[in-house]
Amino acid sequence: MVKVSEIANYLQKKYIGKDILIKKPASLDNIVKNSIVFLNKRKQKTIPSTEALVLIPKGLDINGSKSTFIEVDNPRLSFAKIVNKYFLVGQRKKGIHKTCVLGKKCRIDKSVSIGANCVIGSGVVIGANTIINNNVVISDNVIVGNNCYIKSGAIIGEDGFGFELEKDGSLVRIPHIGNVVIASNVEIGSNSIIVRGTLNSTIIESGVKIDDHVFIAHNCHVSNDTIITACAEISGSVNIGKNCWIGPNSSIIQKVNIGDSSTIGIGALITKDVEKNSKYMGLNSIDLKSLVLLKRRIKYGK
Repeated sequence: MVKVSEIANYLQKKYIGKDILIKKPASLDNIVKNSIVFLNKRKQKTIPSTEALVLIPKGLDINGSKSTFIEVDNPRLSFAKIVNKYFLVGQRKKGIHKTCVLGKKCRIDKSVSIGANCVIGSGVVIGANTIINNNVVISDNVIVGNNCYIKSGAIIGEDGFGFELEKDGSLVRIPHIGNVVIASNVEIGSNSIIVRGTLNSTIIESGVKIDDHVFIAHNCHVSNDTIITACAEISGSVNIGKNCWIGPNSSIIQKVNIGDSSTIGIGALITKDVEKNSKYMGLNSIDLKSLVLLKRRIKYGK
């Protein structure tokens, strides 16, 4: 529980109304007494009139309401910060679950939380305050930074997929003897896979957020604060700049470079380099020549 005045001080804003005690976060549809909610739309016609705290954008008419208000630039963002700071404390227990399998010579900070049935390989390093949920596999020599969050079922640092043909048509596996390096404040979703580098490292820089069911192949480099959403497929040796947004079900072919602050839309197929601040959506992301070749391969099975 926290008073409105403390929340206002944390946000460095002034509040309008009573300095009430806030007991829980709530949604706007289920607002109750002593809760905190956010209102994100300027055109919202119904202003709450419950004895609660409402985070609002500037310029709304709040006359006659019983609620307490704080005006902020981004109500949803401020709401997330407040819930993280005041209402998630104590939900995570520090320590390693008894069913976790640990390899040799690991360095795991005492503040780390590791859930049930995880497998942590030899030589793994995990930084302070990182949370690892259940059934996660982190293979040998992976480095994970501070304040990371790895959700259940993620697999980090196992071998990638690569083969070369012998003259007789048989396949020879390309060895993957690199590792994965994950910086601080990274989130990795459930059932997502990040493959170790072939000889060097697959690198995920700080602040990157990876959704569920994402595949990132060997030797990729994802730069700061990029978001990769559900079911995206990133092929080998792809470089993604900072502050990018990679849409659901998009695919990026190997060795492509994605410039800073670019947006890759839902279902996009990227076959060539993308300049910074670019937007590629659906089939607009594939050049005509590549599309013709793709259709030919599908038609003739080549």
